[in-house]
Amino acid sequence: MDAKLELLLWTGISLLFGIVIVNAAYRAQGGRFISFMETSTTGLLVREVALFAFTVGIPFITLISGAAGLDLMALGADLASPDAIFGFTFVNWVRGIGVAAVIVTLILLVLWVSGRISPSGENWHIGLVAARNAFYDEAHWTFYRTAPALWLNDPYWGTVIGAALILLEWITHPEAPTWFQSVEGRQYLVVRTACLLSSAFLYLTTQNLWLMIATNLVIQIAGSRLLGNSQSATRHQLQGSREIVRDGR
Repeated sequence: MDAKLELLLWTGISLLFGIVIVNAAYRAQGGRFISFMETSTTGLLVREVALFAFTVGIPFITLISGAAGLDLMALGADLASPDAIFGFTFVNWVRGIGVAAVIVTLILLVLWVSGRISPSGENWHIGLVAARNAFYDEAHWTFYRTAPALWLNDPYWGTVIGAALILLEWITHPEAPTWFQSVEGRQYLVVRTACLLSSAFLYLTTQNLWLMIATNLVIQIAGSRLLGNSQSATRHQLQGSREIVRDGR
């Protein structure tokens, strides 16, 4: 099969799984099926295997079949090259790390300011699951860029269309309405969006999946703490100011 058609087919399969099948699973047995998947040991195991197959398995199939090249999947020129480190030369790594550092700094600065002015909520942060999320997300997001980038022969429009497909999955998710009902849910969406934006920019500037994963991880962990803790810090500062005023009186 032609590489373009194969990528298009697998992109359609991924969207089918990410939208239709996920919505069907949430509606199955009046919600009891998804409850079983999220609470029982067997269900959690099955859920994790399905998530891995969806986010990592599909991109891997397109790689080994030759439909998606290493460059489109942001894995460098040659993973086995003795002159490259994980597919990239030393110069590319230095340049990419510099770009990633600038992006992380700017995004965390914006999140810090956002945390200062956003409504207060419960303190929250992302734990060790952030590493898994970063790996799954970046493999999945990069895959969605490959088909449009190959068809249009333009990484920029591949990135834009890929982002639109990702947002479509988010919007159509059965739990999407609940994400907007709490401060923590909205803050989590902000962190996820920041990860998506950084991923898109790094895809265009470095084409380095490993840097995209590392940047995603840093933004998840640091961003969640900035948004979740800044309001608490502000409240503590205000309480301390009130106590100082009372003592002064």
